[in-house]
Amino acid sequence: MTTRGLLSLAGLAALAGLSYGLLRWVESSLRAPAPADSQAPVLTVEQFRAVRLNLAGVREYVLEAPRLSQLPGQSGIRIEQPVLDWYQPDGQTREWRLQADQGWIAADYQILRLEGTVVMDRAATSGKPPVTITTRDVSVHRTDRYAETAAPVRAVTPDGEFRAIGARAWLDQERLELLSEVRGFYVPPNP
Repeated sequence: MTTRGLLSLAGLAALAGLSYGLLRWVESSLRAPAPADSQAPVLTVEQFRAVRLNLAGVREYVLEAPRLSQLPGQSGIRIEQPVLDWYQPDGQTREWRLQADQGWIAADYQILRLEGTVVMDRAATSGKPPVTITTRDVSVHRTDRYAETAAPVRAVTPDGEFRAIGARAWLDQERLELLSEVRGFYVPPNP
């Protein structure tokens, strides 16, 4: 075979190799993208009940729900119909009960978001004035015993009723801040 024939054959082989490589590259870019990470729970617990104790071993709060689902990665935890009972420092007297349609706990466990209709109730048995607060979509900062919402709020006490848009509540104090459009009535108790 002549030199010219060998060069032609080598050129055709190189061209075929480049064509094949280009075809593989184009095919790989046309493939469907990889599926997104699944948001299916990695753990589900039925009839969930968690008791948080303080450093002295005294009950601080109890969280209960019919179902808890741990989401993958740093997606947090979903809770169906959560009920959160917060206790006074003695660990025996329930001060607040918070109930919601749904809940979500952040991956760092610092924030509990109560979603849908939320009822926050402090009973007279707590030794403090009773109050029932009804609202939606509440963020609870558990270490500060603080809750807040930007949704409409209705607060009912034995002495009155108040409505507002947005509220902040310090659950370890007798402090409720109604943020805007506050309306209501208050009848002071007789001396």
